[in-house]
Amino acid sequence: MSQSQPAVPPPALSQAQIAALARTQEDVVVTDDLIVRHTASVRLTHWLVAIFFFLALATGFVIYTPYFAGLAGLFGGGPMVRLLHPWFSLGFVIGILFLFRAWKERMKKEPGDEEWKNNFGAYMRYEKELQNVSKYNAGQKLFFWAAVLGALAFLASGIVMWFPTSFPFFLRAISYWLHELTFIAFVVGIIYHIYMSTAAMPGTLRAMTRGTVTKAWARWHHPRWYREVMGEKE
Repeated sequence: MSQSQPAVPPPALSQAQIAALARTQEDVVVTDDLIVRHTASVRLTHWLVAIFFFLALATGFVIYTPYFAGLAGLFGGGPMVRLLHPWFSLGFVIGILFLFRAWKERMKKEPGDEEWKNNFGAYMRYEKELQNVSKYNAGQKLFFWAAVLGALAFLASGIVMWFPTSFPFFLRAISYWLHELTFIAFVVGIIYHIYMSTAAMPGTLRAMTRGTVTKAWARWHHPRWYREVMGEKE
């Protein structure tokens, strides 16, 4: 991940210039009101992960229960669903690994994590202004590491299910249970993730669409990161 760069570009940047900057740089101020939070490569990987997840989810539902058999027609029928599902899932896992490479250093434990956890309720009600939360808060870090572990669980159990005759019965049984439990956890987690990035925290989604966030958003949700980007002394 790139280091904080407090230097401020010229204020009269066009939307095209802002978009061009946000392709390759992050943690930089681009206008009087905008900060680049994610580069284009990170945003693209994030959306590819989302696409592969929902494709794997849809095909997985068809395999999991007859109640969703109607979805099979979207993919060319039941046999095609069974063919595509492991490949969609593999695309999801590979995307997660790329995000792991991009974010692993910023997802380590920091002092501000405890502040976020201890004041979560007041923070969500916009009642308490935090001071030490960095670029990613404790909740985002927990979700990140859960997603990485979940992807590995999907991969390990999926390989066994993809080539069942190559593994003993007890391992196949464990894999089916692990796959289903991980699937349930992911569905719950993704619903929560979507809620937190839209309705709960307006302005968050644009970080993954345009790459930028407003200074007010950064100052409230990630104050330590905001100070680092702005070059303010602690």
